[in-house]
Amino acid sequence: MRWILYILVFLALLVLAGFLFPREVTLERSVTIAKPPQTVFPYVNNLRNFNSWSPWYQLDPNTKYEYSGPDEGVGAAMSWSSDNPNVGSGSQTITASEPDSLVRTELDFGDQGVATAEFHLQPQGGGTQVTWQFNSDMGGGPIARWMGLMVKKMVGDSYQQGLDKLKKLVESEASQPPPTDDMDNGSDSELPSDVDDAMGADPEGVESEMEDQTLEEEGEEPIEENH
Repeated sequence: MRWILYILVFLALLVLAGFLFPREVTLERSVTIAKPPQTVFPYVNNLRNFNSWSPWYQLDPNTKYEYSGPDEGVGAAMSWSSDNPNVGSGSQTITASEPDSLVRTELDFGDQGVATAEFHLQPQGGGTQVTWQFNSDMGGGPIARWMGLMVKKMVGDSYQQGLDKLKKLVESEASQPPPTDDMDNGSDSELPSDVDDAMGADPEGVESEMEDQTLEEEGEEPIEENH
């Protein structure tokens, strides 16, 4: 029977330890992207771009996404629904947006609670330092506070993966030259070398030679000018 007492004491200690943990989970991860803030900003201010670098998108390709509100900025919203417990269901809405510097979103995970996330963009040399912050109130219960430790580890790892993907995406897409047509690349603007040389050497001589050729074709003798 003594071992039962030991177990009860151990559980009691776990509960008491839970109260020592903070009820709020806060974390942040950062990455430096070699592009200016105005290039990075559309990737975080438009939720329709989120899945192009989201750390959770590949966990379940069958996840259903819905979008509402404006395409970007305050009021833009997206929701998701998945049978994969690592994805689950929820929504996020942009609640604050400051051009090229800040995007704040409200996250709703249903029964699992709510949270806020923020993107801070700061110029750094010729690039941008992007900081992704997360904050959630886990509640006053000791079990929830224990869960907060797991949430902090899992979300922190996911945030870093997402930022690394964002860096790779922005730097690769922004480095690609814009498409050009034939007129832009100069393929139609070049003249044959013989015509170009002739015109460059003596434009009047070219015109005179063309006139003489026309008269010969019509059966007339070229008229020589007296100097």
